[in-house]
Amino acid sequence: MSVRFNSISVLCASLCLAVSTLSFAADPASAAVPAAKAPMTPASTVANKPAAVNANYTALLQKITQGKVQILKQFTGPGDLVGLLVRSPEGQKGVVYVDKNAQYVIIGNVIMADGSSRSADDTDKYVNSEIAQKAWGNAAKTAWVLDGSPKAKHVMYAIGDPNCSACHRFYSDTRPYVNSGDLAIRWIWVGFMRPTSPGMAMAIISAKDPGVLMKQNEQSFNEQTEAGAVKPLANPSPELKAKFDANMKFMAAHQFTVTPTLIFQDAQGKAHTVLGAVPEPGLKDLVNQAGGAQ
Repeated sequence: MSVRFNSISVLCASLCLAVSTLSFAADPASAAVPAAKAPMTPASTVANKPAAVNANYTALLQKITQGKVQILKQFTGPGDLVGLLVRSPEGQKGVVYVDKNAQYVIIGNVIMADGSSRSADDTDKYVNSEIAQKAWGNAAKTAWVLDGSPKAKHVMYAIGDPNCSACHRFYSDTRPYVNSGDLAIRWIWVGFMRPTSPGMAMAIISAKDPGVLMKQNEQSFNEQTEAGAVKPLANPSPELKAKFDANMKFMAAHQFTVTPTLIFQDAQGKAHTVLGAVPEPGLKDLVNQAGGAQ
């Protein structure tokens, strides 16, 4: 199962703001074009110690981004390209490519001959796995509310907005798994889609029985207007506001930009993150892949 963030687009936008020209080529005669298909290096052959970053690649990226982007690692790219793990001015990590002669930089998707995205594969490998593991470890510290049995075999976190139609679909689609006791969802409620979202999220977080309020929100959800049915909490206490703010900071700190974002750990202890609602039959596979509680 492939699990990916949108780190490529986020990083691309960030780096585009860091440069003073629309061209990423150091030499006007050179052009960034999709690389020819090359076999991906198996994980087992990757050296334990990353290769030192070539000074020419550092100089190229520093020149293009005016010194605003940091190179964290160099790795083997497709064809004649070299991959670089970089950090943007805003702190996001991502993958870019340079040619071996340090003449140009490719920011964005590198598409292989079979139609697959090498950029996405390398982003999964060098960025997403680290973020997912950190997110799984930090999710337990949020103000999550339980949906399902605490003894469920499969457990996952879901970041949701009460006015999110995709969250509504995910909630509805997971009822068979939750009601059977097979799946427990720990909802991390946030609010940004509508002015009413923060108050609605805090109403759910502070409810005596959050499950009842979540059910009310979803059963009466208006899909045409994309509006939940929970009445926003008008005057939250400072303590409740702090819990909600912590949920929002959790979402931002791990570069999650859409709801629902699903976070789980498999039986082998590897954390995964999935963006968006997952329909059947993929949902069943997703549930079965999730392990128990941390």
